[in-house]
Amino acid sequence: MKKIEKSLVFDKIKNNINTFTKTEKKIAKFVSENQKDIAFYSIHDLSEKLKLGRASIIRFANKLGYDGFASFRKEVISELRNDITPLEKYKIHLHDSSDDNFSLNQIAKNEVDNINYTLNNLDKKSLDKSVDYIRKANSIYIVGMSLSSYLSGITSYLLQRIGYKAFYLNQPGLSFIEQLININSKDVLIAFSFPDFSKETIQAAEYAVKQKVKVIAITNSITAPIVEHSSSQLIVKTDSYNFTNSLSPIVVMIYGLISEVVVKDKNRSLKALDRVMSTR
Repeated sequence: MKKIEKSLVFDKIKNNINTFTKTEKKIAKFVSENQKDIAFYSIHDLSEKLKLGRASIIRFANKLGYDGFASFRKEVISELRNDITPLEKYKIHLHDSSDDNFSLNQIAKNEVDNINYTLNNLDKKSLDKSVDYIRKANSIYIVGMSLSSYLSGITSYLLQRIGYKAFYLNQPGLSFIEQLININSKDVLIAFSFPDFSKETIQAAEYAVKQKVKVIAITNSITAPIVEHSSSQLIVKTDSYNFTNSLSPIVVMIYGLISEVVVKDKNRSLKALDRVMSTR
């Protein structure tokens, strides 16, 4: 089980271990060894797993400074936010939430909140670097798995419309690295990577870096695995009540990136748009 890094919850357990009773040490050992699973357990579930009464679990949470198991579990979930997949998050929401949390209004509010958070926390320097990499590239390769493959296609389409040589990797039967065989240091790779973080996408970025290619990572966290293999990062909040990552803020980021490219290179964009219009 992957441990939660820099966890306040599990630091509290570690710091208080010598004050625990035998029963509390049993609970501490179980939750420390099953950190991710705790997000899915109710107090009833944990009580059955440990063969202990609920009162013992509540006392354990109280000793750590929480008013009960629910608040303890809530903090664990908060710390796990970037480490669990959309399906796992969806399961938590189904377990905990009322039907109202899955209404159209609530889902729309969540999308708006994600967009606002993304815009308010945008790293403008990283955006400028990304725009600069695209403008100077001979060819732009775009990669993403599952839903991100569709986002790759949209990005490729938009870049082509404004005069750039862009390709998204979608050839069946070939790995991403096989499709990147001709990439070189004058090119750029845009990589979409969101939980549960495709290994193939990360490997493609790692390969590109070895070829001295600039990699633009579009992902949900500065601690995401793809960041290690990127030259610039566009961070998008993708928390969702659905069983997939939130898409609206990613699309806004794509449109924003393309618009910045257009503004920085108007002549090229206008010529390309004129060519498109002349074919109609």
